[in-house]
Amino acid sequence: MDSRTNKKINDYITTVAAKNSGFVKAYLFGSYVKKTDGIDSDIDIALIIDNLDDGERFDLQVQLMLIASDFDIRIEPHPISNKDFNYNNPFVAEIIRTGIEIKPRTLNNM
Repeated sequence: MDSRTNKKINDYITTVAAKNSGFVKAYLFGSYVKKTDGIDSDIDIALIIDNLDDGERFDLQVQLMLIASDFDIRIEPHPISNKDFNYNNPFVAEIIRTGIEIKPRTLNNM
């Protein structure tokens, strides 16, 4: 991952955390982690949110996408409730197994 993309992801996560008091953590997953990304690849980011219910998920998804558009249109946010972030969900299990928890100092070393 190039340093500009790295910075955009860091800045995006910092902004999301500042605007959402329920933010718990974030994971980068998908083609960027697997190093199979291409020119048209999106940047998949799982955003773990405390007390996120299904009725709020769509509105939050829209808000997260609007924030993402300020940084990089390739960022694809995936909000997941903290209570649902476990191995019982196959999608989440894949994120936990293959993803990278996003912390600014972790991304700076990629």
